Amino acid sequence: MASEENSELGSELAVKGDDSFRDRLVLALSGETPHAFARRAGIPDSSFRKYANGTMPGLKHLISIATTADVTIDWLAAERGPMRPVGEHPQVPAAIGFNEGDDVRDFTLVPRVGVSASAGHGLVALAEEITERLAFKTDWLRDMGLSPRFCGLLTCSGDSQDPVIKDGALMLVDMRPDQIIRSGNFYIIVLDGDVLVKLVNRRVDGTIELLSHNTAYPTEIVDSQKLDKLSIPGRVVWAGQKL
Repeated sequence: MASEENSELGSELAVKGDDSFRDRLVLALSGETPHAFARRAGIPDSSFRKYANGTMPGLKHLISIATTADVTIDWLAAERGPMRPVGEHPQVPAAIGFNEGDDVRDFTLVPRVGVSASAGHGLVALAEEITERLAFKTDWLRDMGLSPRFCGLLTCSGDSQDPVIKDGALMLVDMRPDQIIRSGNFYIIVLDGDVLVKLVNRRVDGTIELLSHNTAYPTEIVDSQKLDKLSIPGRVVWAGQKL
């Protein structure tokens, strides 16, 4: 019996070696590896390799690629119309200070969440509404391996990560839901209702260490009994700070 993957491939247009589609797919990936992108899009590697060689996907996978890459289906399939969706970006306030002639579509308005992540002993999450949106160059976000639609901003509160992330720093957070938690990265941690920013170390016994750069703060161990109270909504990829 044919598998779901074979069924999907059977509905594809067999356009082998289509350089134009292959080139558009490379642009859509914005430097992300095909394996990582295929995983985010929910597409088997074997299928995605065919697309990377110029095979036109069937409608199901075409939609998945366009949605994941934040490009239009018309542009991806036939290079018709704009590459990026039009009309999804609100008007950019003049106070942001764009240069004359900047195209709003070149920017992503990243939401700033009304919660501070504690770099200290823990800050109870009282609210999570979006308080404002700040503009970042879309190409800059993609160059960092980020999906613009899954970015968020939080403020660091406390000095446990000083001097790497200072008190008051604005943190850009990768909030993709399918991330693999890797040791040695900073993450936003929610533990027992507290929102924290911690350096994470995964141990071979399954426990997780929450580390601080400031030696005044001890390492916290999240064992198997606490794991159900732990969630990790995102990875900190950049931190600016108030001057």
